[in-house]
Amino acid sequence: MKNWRHRQIVSLFLIAVLILPACASKSELGDSFDPENQKEYGINGTYVGQNIQEAIDILRPAKADFMDMQTREAYTVEQMASGQGKMVMGMMLVDRAQVIVMVEHGVIQSIMLAGVPEEQAQELKTNRGLAMYDSEVQLKKLYGEAAGEKEVVYKGSKQTASFGIINEQVVWFRFDRL
Repeated sequence: MKNWRHRQIVSLFLIAVLILPACASKSELGDSFDPENQKEYGINGTYVGQNIQEAIDILRPAKADFMDMQTREAYTVEQMASGQGKMVMGMMLVDRAQVIVMVEHGVIQSIMLAGVPEEQAQELKTNRGLAMYDSEVQLKKLYGEAAGEKEVVYKGSKQTASFGIINEQVVWFRFDRL
């Protein structure tokens, strides 16, 4: 009886640790695209409007270089996270993919992704689950209908999402604050 009770407690703990966080992250996004939810505008849990330190902690890039766009001064993540840097552009290397971000006073203003190796496409998905090289049909299934042939744009009052389409496949995407 005691052994059975122990297994039951361990099972409940595993459910809480493994399953509930996954459900919680999904619950931040509704069943359909919400143009007013800033968490819709990002990849792998990062999003525009987030502090750069949080994004680095999530993406865990192998390399990250940041430079002020006007002064060309280099910035560390710690400097930006504390609010330094008026308009800083950065490139993060996540495995072999380049993630480009623009950061203003520690807050992500833009996330851009292109040129992802095909074998890594499933590793870097939008927060809604769209991977690089997914079909245009999949894009519309996840985000809804929008105008555009080569560039499909979804716009909220504070953010915008743009997707590049070539041969009916998504080949780049960009999320920006307005």
